[in-house]
Amino acid sequence: MASPAGKTTAEKLAVKNGITFYRINSDKFKTTRVDLFFVDRLQKERASGNALLPAMMKRGCKSFPSVKELELELERLYGADLDGGIIKKGEMQFIGFHMSHINDKYTFGNEKLFDECSKLLLCMLENPLVEEDGFKRSLFAQERDNLVNYIRSRVNDKMRFSFSRCIEEMCAGEPYAIPEDGTEEDALLLTPQNTYALYGEMMKTYPAYVYISGQVDDASVQRFIDAFPVSGRDGIKKVEPVCAQKEVIDVKRVDESMEISQGKLCMGFRTHVEPTSPDYFPLVVLNGILGGDPHSKLFQNVREKASLAYYAQSVIEKYKGLLVIMSGIEASNRNKAEEIILKQVEDIKKGSISQDEIKATLSSLETGMKSMQDSQGAIVDFFMSQHLTESGEDFESMIEKFKAVTIDEVVRVAQKVQLDTVYFLKPNGNNSGEGAK
Repeated sequence: MASPAGKTTAEKLAVKNGITFYRINSDKFKTTRVDLFFVDRLQKERASGNALLPAMMKRGCKSFPSVKELELELERLYGADLDGGIIKKGEMQFIGFHMSHINDKYTFGNEKLFDECSKLLLCMLENPLVEEDGFKRSLFAQERDNLVNYIRSRVNDKMRFSFSRCIEEMCAGEPYAIPEDGTEEDALLLTPQNTYALYGEMMKTYPAYVYISGQVDDASVQRFIDAFPVSGRDGIKKVEPVCAQKEVIDVKRVDESMEISQGKLCMGFRTHVEPTSPDYFPLVVLNGILGGDPHSKLFQNVREKASLAYYAQSVIEKYKGLLVIMSGIEASNRNKAEEIILKQVEDIKKGSISQDEIKATLSSLETGMKSMQDSQGAIVDFFMSQHLTESGEDFESMIEKFKAVTIDEVVRVAQKVQLDTVYFLKPNGNNSGEGAK
């Protein structure tokens, strides 16, 4: 189905035993893609196991039991791609799989690539490589080691590491503190058997979303939906966004040291804005004014004018109601940087927002929303967000809601924002060079 007047839309096709199928209507792309997400609650004892499932399942399936055989098949299918991974949104963990290939009309003789590639995806889902009562042991050992090594490597990206540590401290005791890939401790407890048992739970009880995008005929789409494994899915979990309204009593301060040359200052705030609230739109605009772009207060006042930061930016976590400011600074500038950063937040609360600032922010948001439509993955992520919150927005209506935000609304929403945690990763004095940043 063509997208009406060039619009990018998502059409619900079917709901079968806790699996919801959508079709992304857009005529921009020369590739066809299927994105599949199983959703679980973010839990410490399950996070690492869930994270390992895509790695295990993309190693092959019953029809193609080795990486070489699988790669040869993908090559035969005009370089098709089959992959998977893990993400978290708020206190939900998404086990994702995707398949993509060129549109049928670009093949020799208009081959039905979608039918063949979707069969391959379903084979991976239904018939992973097993041995006795668990995943194939040799493959499992490799993938578990890869997961453990990846978890250990988080510390190498100091910007991301400091952000994660801020979240862990800020949300201690809350599921959101759990890393999306779990922990090394829990990954080492995984076995071929208990991970395969978790696979069974995923297939039988996790709610799922399927998005089909690109030019593919209706009959092929229907065959894919009809073939999708839905039997035995009886006790489907109820997994929904949870945005805890947690009042801040005392600001938590955490300092840690490491062999680095540049300090990392992260400041976590509670926004008290639910993802389904109309206040979400002023919150996004607030974030843009504060630290979303080069025109923002953080960039202009902390980095450019005061020359205190190598970078200074802010991000929001929609599903958890958080706003985090991140900056890279010289350790000796820590107090001054923190003072100027907090002043930018207070200025917004006081209504010190220029017309140029809000105009630049709204223009940037509109540009960002339009550029998202140039990526199939970004489109899927956008619509999944709308489906999780049942907002019903599309790209055009979202842009209009951002444009309608006033300075007064931004100031009102800013009054809700509370500083919760200040985390500082500082040099320990043993820095050995620039690579330790």
